Amino acid sequence: MAGPNLAETVVDYLIAQNVRHIFGVLAHTLFPFGDAIAKRPELRFINAQHEGGAGNMALGYARATKQPAVCLVSAGGGATNIVTAVAQAYKEAVPLFVISSDIGTASFAKGHWASWHGMEHIRLFQPITKQSARLGRIEELGSVLDSLFRQTTRGRQGPVFFCIPEDLQETHLPEPITFAPSANPAAPAVDARTVTAAVDLLLGASAPVLLAGTGVDWAQAQDEVKELAELLSLPVASSYTAKGVFPENHPLALGCLGNGGRVYARPFFQKADLVLAVGTSFSEGTTLGFGHKTMPENARIIHIDTDPEQFGRIYPAELAIQADAKTALRAIIDVVKSKPAKAARPDNGRAVAQAKQEWLKGIDETISKQNLGYVSVLRALNEQLTGKEILTTSGMTGDTLRNIDSGVPIIHAGEFRAIGTALATAYGVKIGRPDARVICVTGDGSFMMEQQELATARYHNIPVLVLILRNNAYGGMKRDQEKNYGGRVIGTELFIPDLAKLAELYGAKGYSVTKKEQLAPVFKETLAKDEFVIVDVKLD
Repeated sequence: MAGPNLAETVVDYLIAQNVRHIFGVLAHTLFPFGDAIAKRPELRFINAQHEGGAGNMALGYARATKQPAVCLVSAGGGATNIVTAVAQAYKEAVPLFVISSDIGTASFAKGHWASWHGMEHIRLFQPITKQSARLGRIEELGSVLDSLFRQTTRGRQGPVFFCIPEDLQETHLPEPITFAPSANPAAPAVDARTVTAAVDLLLGASAPVLLAGTGVDWAQAQDEVKELAELLSLPVASSYTAKGVFPENHPLALGCLGNGGRVYARPFFQKADLVLAVGTSFSEGTTLGFGHKTMPENARIIHIDTDPEQFGRIYPAELAIQADAKTALRAIIDVVKSKPAKAARPDNGRAVAQAKQEWLKGIDETISKQNLGYVSVLRALNEQLTGKEILTTSGMTGDTLRNIDSGVPIIHAGEFRAIGTALATAYGVKIGRPDARVICVTGDGSFMMEQQELATARYHNIPVLVLILRNNAYGGMKRDQEKNYGGRVIGTELFIPDLAKLAELYGAKGYSVTKKEQLAPVFKETLAKDEFVIVDVKLD
């Protein structure tokens, strides 16, 4: 009796790696994989309307579960359709394992462009993946598959691309392959002298602050950040991509630093004489252009990151610590606690609270002059949140979420700034975290790029709340055109249909909001149940 074929072997390997969901779009060149998945009830295939949607679902799933997400796409157009999601994963260090079909080996020998779907897949994906490989012979599978999958989480995380010719997928292996369990590499240890040096710098500083990036989220080091901040009364800001990694209703929370930030965060950093930067790359958005608009010019920096390539790339570090954020922070906390008690540090919580209160007064003034603006809408949403909901967003809409006191990380395209991604990302988050109420906050222009994925939610019963901020335009771009080009606009105004009616066509509940007074009751109602809902807010 013949053993499993190649596709079945790959699928069984993924199951052994605790993969339970695969996102993709099936095609003829993937039928062996589709059949292998269909025969394994422990696996769920989430078919999207477009490979880009599958990639964005996988991004959300990986961020929510802290596990590699798997995508399945077909040769040619299927592979090119997922490029944007893969590029985002590479930039934002998200572990994706992308499997693509390729033309058969005989056709491949005649040249890429001579066959249906033929193209140079590996050259396309090499610049945006940690590794891209094509299986040339079935005998190579044992040495390639496990190595590729583990690349997604080794060192700096990221996507991997594995291209498998159509004819090899149904080929039976000459002998069964067994994949022995392999331990994940341990996080780099932190030596005692380095920890002592970090503590000495922290205790010797008069105005230290902490900057938390997405590395804190991936390491699940939120508790350590909170404990250290409270021990030393450290004001804490997050990078743009890591909004919510430190709960923003905490007395020491400054919200984001830089783009999407609150104005009172910058003065705390500008006065700082030491910055403890954890799991962050000092990106353009966080630093507002890599200069000293947010980062103090003469402050010392302690930089903790698993990727040594980040050290000194943007700002020189007084102390660079290559380590997992959780491991390093726990070691620092333990040494701080072992030190003799010193004079009480300034109560930065009181200073942060006062600054936040002044900022909120300005917000109140803005709301009093608005009917339906970004500020009034998101303030109304914020007042209904419990702090446990998970929000997704994309593009410049992420900047408006400064008005949300996020208790958990917001998941979005980060500084890749892609639009047309928030909806599918929300699905991936919900699949990975079915216990959470997931809210997609998106602009109407972004939503229209992926509105077809409403069918995916309906088909797979994925209940999310979709909040659409409608201004019949690519709002940020139109604003900047008007500002910089004498009021002239081109290519930024849009036709948007009745989105409440559209929702009903896809089996969702639809709401249309035209007055500020409608916001609170609509949000209260739609947050009360875990249902598939679309709220179309028509901004002023």
